[in-house]
Amino acid sequence: MNKRFRRRLQRLGLVVLGLITASLVWFKPAPQAATEPWIPTVPVQWDKQYARVPDWSQLTFANLPPLLSGGAVDIPDDLVSSLGYDPSRIWQAGQSVAEVLKLGDFQTSLYPQLFNLQTLAQFAQLDLNQVALVAFELVGWQRVEDLVATIPGLGNLRLDQVPPLEALISQALPVSSLRGLSGNDLSLANLLAEFPDLGQLSLGQLGSQLNSFALSDIPGITGISLQNFRNWGNSTISGVPGLASVPLDQMPNPLSGAGAIGQIDMVYGQVETQRQATISGSKQAGFQVPCEESCAHVEFAGTPDLHGKQWISGQVQQVPGGEGFLSFVNGGQEPTGRHPFGDAFKVALWDVDESSGTVSTALFFRMCQRGGFLTPDLGCTPYFIGPVPFMTYQETDFMLVGALEGGSGGQAASSLPVVSASPETLGQSVAQQAQPQAGDLTRLQPCGSSKDGLDLGALSTAISALSRYPTAIGPYGCDTQGHCGRRLGQYPLMSYQPQVQAMIAAQPGGQEFLKRVESGAEINANEVERFLPTATQTHLVKESLQAIAEQFQSEGVSNAALIERVGQHYFGGPGVPTEGTVADIQGQVFLNPQTASLSQAYGQVQGCLAQRGS
Repeated sequence: MNKRFRRRLQRLGLVVLGLITASLVWFKPAPQAATEPWIPTVPVQWDKQYARVPDWSQLTFANLPPLLSGGAVDIPDDLVSSLGYDPSRIWQAGQSVAEVLKLGDFQTSLYPQLFNLQTLAQFAQLDLNQVALVAFELVGWQRVEDLVATIPGLGNLRLDQVPPLEALISQALPVSSLRGLSGNDLSLANLLAEFPDLGQLSLGQLGSQLNSFALSDIPGITGISLQNFRNWGNSTISGVPGLASVPLDQMPNPLSGAGAIGQIDMVYGQVETQRQATISGSKQAGFQVPCEESCAHVEFAGTPDLHGKQWISGQVQQVPGGEGFLSFVNGGQEPTGRHPFGDAFKVALWDVDESSGTVSTALFFRMCQRGGFLTPDLGCTPYFIGPVPFMTYQETDFMLVGALEGGSGGQAASSLPVVSASPETLGQSVAQQAQPQAGDLTRLQPCGSSKDGLDLGALSTAISALSRYPTAIGPYGCDTQGHCGRRLGQYPLMSYQPQVQAMIAAQPGGQEFLKRVESGAEINANEVERFLPTATQTHLVKESLQAIAEQFQSEGVSNAALIERVGQHYFGGPGVPTEGTVADIQGQVFLNPQTASLSQAYGQVQGCLAQRGS
């Protein structure tokens, strides 16, 4: 008697028992079960297997099902004081995810910060002349000097050509003060030069008056990428006109799905115990986390890699999650699950009904507070903002589980450097944290062997600390391959690199900026940050480090030796020698293998003392 037949007999027995019991008591209709959420799907095929996957061309943040549970992220007061703002968050059951989730939560997955309002208006069919300024949430914390620095040409306009700023400034500056200036001198730039304190005024001080202005009342604001605005990551999705209406397959880094397809063989309830052959877990704990008790799950058939494997329900098992300082939120735990569609959210099995052979899934999101060079990076919370009802499956259905190695599919995994920060160290720079003084080293324990591969965030932080570039722009030069250009930013990102050029060209005025870079014209650090923001720089560096690390890991290089070799290759190129002092194109000495500077800095960022590799 096989497993499936035994399970069918058990279910038949339960049905018979239920009918007998019903005949002995007065029948009362049970509450109606929740209706399956609207999730449009499309059929896909891998290796002659078919499955239903979400049709991301029809799904947006606006039409995703609402949150089923409320929650909060409460940041300690001392940390709020150190940051200068409060990233705490609270949400209620039934709320739209677009009202809860923020741009910064998807900074390294969907990249919504690359949009501008003009593009978003096309998606949502908005007339920006009819959209109130107050609808653009991040406007509330933009200062006058922020807008002048961000929007090209705004400083050349007269005050009366920018009605919202005219209303704001007239509250703080008596009209009599303006009468002494000629009409030609009434540009915003001249006003700020004459009255510097005006630059600190923020539009939020207008209060309800923001309702009386349209977005178009600030010329040029609709053509600027979101990431160029001050503290852009703190805006909710719904606080950016049109963003919640963008199909998720039209994001700058669109959602998709790839990986293995498994056929659901059996659905098991919570009476199951000791499940060891799992494919569920988290990025921190891995995706083979065993379950000891109350192991509701599905078991897969089909391909040899999936046959007999179990995906445990996130309703019955929590696993470690999060990264950086914010990993303490929710007790550092998140529902077990997988990432078949990338890092934007986690998919968890949820309601498991053994009697009907049905299982539902749910989405869980996370909160991220990313930083950059000399700016604290608090990392991300565990994936615990949810559940958001998702797809439902029956036994014999096929479902996408993603790549079996790493538990993910769709988007490439990426994130910014994570600096382990406490309230006491948040005021320190990355370089200070990456390079403790000699007295500090005595408190560090030797680093253990890495079981999960490189921490690319720690490695990129160590590289930026060791580079010690005094300016954001390097002189013009050429490498041994004949590529010529200039270094941009705190990393040795070169203007001739295709990825760098693509990121810059995506910004308004980016092509003109590249021409100026290549011509040797004078450029400044503010321009570099505008066209190649720190977050973008770090993302590009991590992608490069990931590719280099995979190459050497395939050759059996590991631990400290791997760190040093990745650093040598990153700075010196494929032909770099394994011994001797190596310098980059500008003559910056970045690594001497005899002292193992990079591996030591890497270890110190992680809070341990690294030894030199061979």
